[in-house]
Amino acid sequence: MPIRVDLLALEPNVPGRACLTVKKWQGGEEQLEFSIQRNQDGFYLQDQQAWSNNPFWFKVSRFTVAASGEALEAQVGPEVVNPLLEGSANSQFQIELREQSLGHADKGVVRPGVGLLPSTAGGQTRSTYGGADLTAPAAPAAPAPEIPEIPDLPELTLPTTEPEIELESVPNEREYTPAPPPVKKSNKGLLGLALVLVLLLAAAAGFWFYKRTPAPAPTVAAAAPAGADAQACTLESMNSLPELTFVQTCIKAAPDSAKLLEIINEAKAGKHCGVAQRLYANRAQAGDALIANAYAREYDPKYLKASECFPVADNATAAYWYETILTQDPNNAEAKQRFEELQK
Repeated sequence: MPIRVDLLALEPNVPGRACLTVKKWQGGEEQLEFSIQRNQDGFYLQDQQAWSNNPFWFKVSRFTVAASGEALEAQVGPEVVNPLLEGSANSQFQIELREQSLGHADKGVVRPGVGLLPSTAGGQTRSTYGGADLTAPAAPAAPAPEIPEIPDLPELTLPTTEPEIELESVPNEREYTPAPPPVKKSNKGLLGLALVLVLLLAAAAGFWFYKRTPAPAPTVAAAAPAGADAQACTLESMNSLPELTFVQTCIKAAPDSAKLLEIINEAKAGKHCGVAQRLYANRAQAGDALIANAYAREYDPKYLKASECFPVADNATAAYWYETILTQDPNNAEAKQRFEELQK
């Protein structure tokens, strides 16, 4: 029986690194090795992230047993993660695992899981994993507390003469204004009072007006996010945005399964094969049985409708997605039947 192999993101996620998980392996746990072959040209992945027609074996001294006890796990780095993520929309990868003693061996399909990032995306998360290193360069900049400019400040102390002038002018004003102003102040006081009353009336009117009409603001604010979400998965956005950006924003908008299938069909019709592949895989791996079933049928010879994005049947890939459904819903009769038939 073929092994099931998943390439899953670590927790926390680390760009360029992943967990290689193997189920249904009947061999040992130590001194294993694996090779990866892509479907479009039959080439094998090499150790320098290159492809060649000669098999190359990645050696793993020991796999660890998963907490569930049903799988073996080993961490892999950019030499495996990057080439698989850079594959074209139609790329499929077959992995062969064997004991280094050339004992037990088995094959299966391996696919990048949800959330995997290439090592080139390290800048997006480096603050999480290498914060200490990033803060180190900031240290040299610290000694530049450019306080040498402080010598210039004493020169600015010339204004010390101004306070003295102000202090002199204050007593002078008090000397020249003792008797005459009292009568004038009373008139100014009345005018001031009138102005204050006018301002208070204006403020009260304004408060009454705004209190009666606050409703329009919330409706505008509520409409904005809905419009943004509505634009996230449109054909216009698909045509204008980079593939990965569109997929990320569309997934974030979380359309229901039926709507997502419509978007995938639009992507296929518009020859956005990478978009269709990524949307399918993301939701299927997240446990959406409807999407996983539709994705399996894209490769199932029984249901295949050849298109530019899915030109030929692939039994192993179809079986992979039917098995994904069964991990979520073991009683799914159709998925179980197709999975068993494709294994023959």
